[in-house]
Amino acid sequence: MMKKLMVCGTLASIATLTGCLGSDDDNDTASAVQKDVAIQFAGEVNGQPFSCADTYAGLGTNNSSAVLTDFRLYLNNVNLIDAEGNKHPVTLKNDGAWQTDEVVLLDFETGDGSCTSGTAATNMLVSGTVAEGDYTGIEFNVGVPGQTNHQDSTAAPSPLNISGLFWRWQSGYKHARIDLKLDTPYDYTDSSGAAKTGTSWFLHLGSTDCSGDPTLGETVTCGNPNRPTITLNDFNIEANKVIVDYGKLIATTNLSTPT
Repeated sequence: MMKKLMVCGTLASIATLTGCLGSDDDNDTASAVQKDVAIQFAGEVNGQPFSCADTYAGLGTNNSSAVLTDFRLYLNNVNLIDAEGNKHPVTLKNDGAWQTDEVVLLDFETGDGSCTSGTAATNMLVSGTVAEGDYTGIEFNVGVPGQTNHQDSTAAPSPLNISGLFWRWQSGYKHARIDLKLDTPYDYTDSSGAAKTGTSWFLHLGSTDCSGDPTLGETVTCGNPNRPTITLNDFNIEANKVIVDYGKLIATTNLSTPT
């Protein structure tokens, strides 16, 4: 049996998702015996395994058909939850590739087929250590944490040095990037009033309404951090995977409009 992460609603709602457990204080686990954990993730589209080789039908409110061209997202602040609702932080293992001690990059695309802007390497695992105990749930934030989000990505360690996951003009990261190309083009009018035809549709989640220039040493503050918290109950890290289902995410969205 797999535990599925159902991210539903409009694209705007992804930034306002909250956990479903009470806000119990974290246990003091600094001196507790630690154990290794490996939390598995997978990408799906309407219940079907994600592949850069497949076309997916029935997407959005107008039942669009499309291929996905990218499927990547950052995670941070991972906690396991015990039966009493207490949260126990997972200390991430800095592996020099997919994880620092603050953030993890999940990469479901394989760099082939429709995903030519990506890479062949994938990562569907969060690894770290946590206090010994029995856990019944998991919680994490989508995105790059605030203290790390605004920096020079060309000097950052992997996985924070990927140009396709960074807005250069904002000096901030795309917390999630999931893109697609529609089978059927749509017509629209751009901001200048010109008639256009498009096939691309992008989900780029990042912090907005930001002020301060990090390149000048200024502190950046953002009115909309846009780092949703995801909480899953009845989750067994030994037996379950967290399923990120893109089809569920855009179920109430019309994809025949530009983004």
